[in-house]
Amino acid sequence: MNSIKCYKDCNNFIDHPLAPLFYRFVKTLEKRGFYKEAQDLQEIAEQYYLPENRTIILKIIIEMQRAAVSDEKNKFEQLLQKL
Repeated sequence: MNSIKCYKDCNNFIDHPLAPLFYRFVKTLEKRGFYKEAQDLQEIAEQYYLPENRTIILKIIIEMQRAAVSDEKNKFEQLLQKL
């Protein structure tokens, strides 16, 4: 099953194959003291079926994938600063 189809068909966002990247970002926000933002993102994930929430989640996942494959050590920090 391709990722986009799974994303639309999964009953819970946690079942999405890229959910670990999203939750890794959420945990990083919490570690940095961005508790409100982390909680907001968790609430967005609980309502992932809403199109606007899927857009937010996908943007975060895309940036996390870029950071994961990038050789730039500060990429993740730059992403946090954008928030």
